[in-house]
Amino acid sequence: AAIQAEHNALFGGVGKPEVYLFGSHYLSGFLNEKPLAQLRSDLAALGLTRDETLPETEDHIAYLCEVMRYLIAGDDVAVANLTQQKAFFSTHLQPWVNALCDALNAHPKARFYKGVAEFTQAFMSVESQGFDMLA
Repeated sequence: AAIQAEHNALFGGVGKPEVYLFGSHYLSGFLNEKPLAQLRSDLAALGLTRDETLPETEDHIAYLCEVMRYLIAGDDVAVANLTQQKAFFSTHLQPWVNALCDALNAHPKARFYKGVAEFTQAFMSVESQGFDMLA
């Protein structure tokens, strides 16, 4: 119950949430902007589309992590390969995830999600280093 209340306090509510979970906000300062359009184009090139029953747009952190999971574990080697993983990560996650984590780390209402943010930053750092080693 405490984690759900924290989630609602940080990410929910009517109007502007305390912390945004969408890449467009961190990349352009607005929701549903050019970064989302580019993401949709890149997803289409991968043969992926949005589930219209979901209320969140494709630039939601959970959606992007699910795409990465697909690019890592998918059966279609034309899509699920290191080249695609690196390109998707460096374009659609790496440029803004630390800003999301920094926002959570600095937020006075974040307790559980502060830990999630710290874990996420460490994980993304390892991913970045791994992809850098491919170059």
